[in-house]
Amino acid sequence: MARILKRNSMEELSRPGIPALYEEIMQAYHTEKLPFIAAGEEKDLIHSIQSRVNEKNGSNILRTEGYHRFHSRFPEVHWALLAHLVSRNGGYSMTDLKSSYIGPLLNEKEKTLFFQLLERINASIFLDAYPQLLLYEESRKRDRSLFHLLPAFRVSAFMGPVWNYFFHSGDSKLLTMALITNEQSLIEENILSKPASAAVLDTFKFMMQEKWGLTSILFPFKKRKYQKHYSVTGLTVSGFQSLQERIRTGKKLYHLLYSSRLVHESILAFCSMHHHTASRSDYWPHLYSASDHAFKLVSPVLEDSWPVIPQPKPYLSDWFLKNGLPKGFELPEQAKMQELTDKILSDALKLAPISAVGKKLFRV
Repeated sequence: MARILKRNSMEELSRPGIPALYEEIMQAYHTEKLPFIAAGEEKDLIHSIQSRVNEKNGSNILRTEGYHRFHSRFPEVHWALLAHLVSRNGGYSMTDLKSSYIGPLLNEKEKTLFFQLLERINASIFLDAYPQLLLYEESRKRDRSLFHLLPAFRVSAFMGPVWNYFFHSGDSKLLTMALITNEQSLIEENILSKPASAAVLDTFKFMMQEKWGLTSILFPFKKRKYQKHYSVTGLTVSGFQSLQERIRTGKKLYHLLYSSRLVHESILAFCSMHHHTASRSDYWPHLYSASDHAFKLVSPVLEDSWPVIPQPKPYLSDWFLKNGLPKGFELPEQAKMQELTDKILSDALKLAPISAVGKKLFRV
């Protein structure tokens, strides 16, 4: 059973071990980086993990499944469940571009650019994070820390001390905060700060997505066991171009996911019962259809929407060594759990007449 988060206190925020962890992180920052060399069993393990990562990094569907299966084996790694749900939403955003309600609003070049950016972010986070998860799995099997192997996967020097701390303390919350900070800093340094990405994010239509409610990250759940349709909670991602806002949003989503046992267990049940296809019909089949339908919004599955594209390579730069220690990374955020069902339904239905106009404009 996952531990539900308690209200924060000053004692919790200054809990023992944090000052020492900061010292270890700063030592990693100042340590001279030497070429990584492995041999024997460790070399074989690195190749095995790389193979497993490559196998799962072929598409959003496989990544999302990989996070879920890992969390099922190691529920103490809270971040894996959060990553599974955020990755589900990433898939929904990809297929939205080919849906009956968003597709007509964009031309083919715009759709492709948006998809490529979403896919690159999704794949890059997985490429960085999944080896970390698998090293934890192997460390558990051997009952000894293997996180000295993280450099083999180009993982930031920031994460080594954090994983060692978690391996001995079991502090799920701190690990989650660190992984949120790490992954968002990774994509900021290597993707979102680049001119090509900025050009996509600066477009009028991307900015309008926030007003249409299309940048919401949704967690389906049921308030009652026999409730017919899922309700949804979550947050709208505003200020996506701000690193600090993305980190704060990630921490708030984590709080929502673990602050209520009822909601948490219902979300877990949804993840187990509904295979991710990236069609929004996964959670609302009464409103969305994966194929053409006269009375429903069409939200296709991912495999019918986009081709598989080559995976990114590990990034050579380390955001931590460039930008330094993100002070306060371990501090949590809180968010009030709100049912967003009515708002999301309203936003979706508002798009129907807009899409009709878009079909005429682009002759789709």
